[in-house]
Amino acid sequence: MVYASYHVIKDILEIIEGKDLDKLQKECAKFCKRYPNDGELHEVICGSDSKLSEYIVSKDEKTLEDLKSKLKDLMNIRKIETSGGDKLWFKDRRP
Repeated sequence: MVYASYHVIKDILEIIEGKDLDKLQKECAKFCKRYPNDGELHEVICGSDSKLSEYIVSKDEKTLEDLKSKLKDLMNIRKIETSGGDKLWFKDRRP
């Protein structure tokens, strides 16, 4: 099972900082299709009940800050997981 790396989440955060909603929607749709089994990412950016869709509808600063916070937390978790967490594809690097 493939999860979105922290680089993907970092790219989404950069687009949010640029405040380009059209580009943000296109990129998030692309990542939602690319990572269909990534439940944590889907909670934040995919679907009609996600934080991203809530922000797009309301355009509220508090919702934006909450979205950024969730993405930053997820990015930090992914950094830890890819550097030796328990969700790696292999349990031992030695043959």
